[in-house]
Amino acid sequence: MENLNRISYGLRNGLYNTNPHDCANDLAVLAGEYAFIMGRLEEILQRKPAVWTEMRTKFESDKACERAWEGTGDGLSESSLRLQAKSVEKMMSALKSLLRLAEDESKNLH
Repeated sequence: MENLNRISYGLRNGLYNTNPHDCANDLAVLAGEYAFIMGRLEEILQRKPAVWTEMRTKFESDKACERAWEGTGDGLSESSLRLQAKSVEKMMSALKSLLRLAEDESKNLH
């Protein structure tokens, strides 16, 4: 989480605009963070069918069961991890754009 906060701060404050090396390094850091997040999400999604099927017997509809699932520890973690992954995807996209811009500017100088 520390890396995500640091990179988010850097993007919000334009700290990457003049340093493509930091941009590239943090893009690699984000790739690692994304892989870690998706691994944790995978673990939850592997457990979900069995838990959900058992929970479903207590509810009249799939929608009610899904709402109950969302209130469990795994359900809350699933939602959180999905949001974190989306945040990382957006930061990666921004860093890639900055890298492309730096590359284009470098080509125009030579």
